[in-house]
Amino acid sequence: MPNLASPLAGVKVLDFSGGTSGGISTKLMAVMGADVVKVEAPGAGDVTRAQGPFPGDAPHPEKSGQFLYLNTNKRGVTLSLEHPTGRAAARRLVVWADIVVENFRTGQFSEWGFGYDEIERINPGAILVSIAPFGQTGPYRDFRGNDHIIQALGGLLYVTGDPKREPLRIGGEPSEYFAGLSAFAGALIALTYRDLSGIGQHVDVSAHEGIAVAQMYSALAYIFTGAERGRQAASPLYRVSDGQVGVSLRQQDWPGFCQMIGRPELEQDDRFKDMAARRANQEALTALINEWIHDKKKQDLYHEAQKMGMTWGYICDTKDLMESPQYQHRGYFTEIDHPVAGRLTYPGMPLRWGDGVWELRPAPLLGQHNAEVYGDILGWSQEDLVLMRATGVI
Repeated sequence: MPNLASPLAGVKVLDFSGGTSGGISTKLMAVMGADVVKVEAPGAGDVTRAQGPFPGDAPHPEKSGQFLYLNTNKRGVTLSLEHPTGRAAARRLVVWADIVVENFRTGQFSEWGFGYDEIERINPGAILVSIAPFGQTGPYRDFRGNDHIIQALGGLLYVTGDPKREPLRIGGEPSEYFAGLSAFAGALIALTYRDLSGIGQHVDVSAHEGIAVAQMYSALAYIFTGAERGRQAASPLYRVSDGQVGVSLRQQDWPGFCQMIGRPELEQDDRFKDMAARRANQEALTALINEWIHDKKKQDLYHEAQKMGMTWGYICDTKDLMESPQYQHRGYFTEIDHPVAGRLTYPGMPLRWGDGVWELRPAPLLGQHNAEVYGDILGWSQEDLVLMRATGVI
């Protein structure tokens, strides 16, 4: 009987990735019970250790909020793939692993001797997951990319923002997280196939293709009709006493809305009789709504409209997020005690498995599990560890 709280128990993952895309993919595996060994370069460690936010806004490699979030439940080791002895150790770790994840510069892993052909020779059942801005093939395979570039070249910027202004980048790192989720799904599909057939796979994840999937409706519009679907005029946001509210008025919402604002006669007003009329008279409608809404509270409006079946929303600030009764009911935010960063609140998992509750453990310190992992898997002694540390291998 599988453990519902640890559905991936027994799966061994070797995580060579850095940053967000690889981090989120292996974090999901780790929280689901996989034994994830995160490999970092000696000294500096993962790139996210240098990125905030930091408690008290004081940079510290063990207190990066991004690193702490992306690496819960993992074991951490240091290993230099620039060093021949480090690469030899990595090959032995590959023999141990079911899944190997990397997001180096395209071709870098192969140059170190870890292309899929070599991994397949070392461990025929292993699954290699490679995440790159443009994937492992094609004319752009060697090009550099970041979230901003991928949003632009994937078409997302073209359809985001006010049509009268320049394109608007979506905040955060959506292309990185989408690529990470794709890597997570691809790895598990390949693992299932491996368990059925005994054959490993190379999962090739392209952030560029992923972000195109995320806004494919605009591409489909062009493919099917030949018409460009650029930035569309969005429903305006309305300022209220404590923030901003988004008002959506479908045809079936109009009678209820007129009753809600105490203006039932507007239901028969030709300027607003249907969606087309309301769009044509948007300026008058906006003025009418502003007059009624300006002194209201955003959450009161949200709940009142939702009770009437209207698709309204409000702009949440951080306090709203943390106090959201929906998040609180589902236990989304979780406190974790870290030996250096202390007790902090973390965002939780985006999915559930049965009725179980995910057990979240703190991210590893840099090299925290060197003795444990290298001793158990490679049989290194304490003297070996001292020598490897002194020579810069770990």
